Amino acid sequence: MSARQRLAQGFLDVAGDIEAGRSEAALCQHLQRAHTLCGAAAAGERDAARRELLAHLQTALSTWQQVWPRLGGQQPFRLAVAREARLWAKRLAGG
Repeated sequence: MSARQRLAQGFLDVAGDIEAGRSEAALCQHLQRAHTLCGAAAAGERDAARRELLAHLQTALSTWQQVWPRLGGQQPFRLAVAREARLWAKRLAGG
C-alpha cells in the first residue's frame, strides 16, 4: 500500500469512527495516525504544492482533534468532519 493509500485510509478511518459513534479515544487515535501519515508523506514529497496540501491537512486534523471535546457532541459538526474526511480520502486515493 502506498503512502497516499495509507493516508486515504487514515481519513476513511476518521470518518468511520464518527459515523459509527465510536469513542472519542478511538477517534483521537485515528486523527493522530492520519496526522503522522501526512507528515511522513510530506517528508517524501518533492512537489511544493503537494507538501503545502499535506501541511494544510495536518492543520485540519490538529484542529479537529483540538475542538472535538467541545464540538464533537454537535451532530452538524460531526457530519461536517465525517463528510470532509471522506472527501479527502477520495481525493487522496484518486490521484
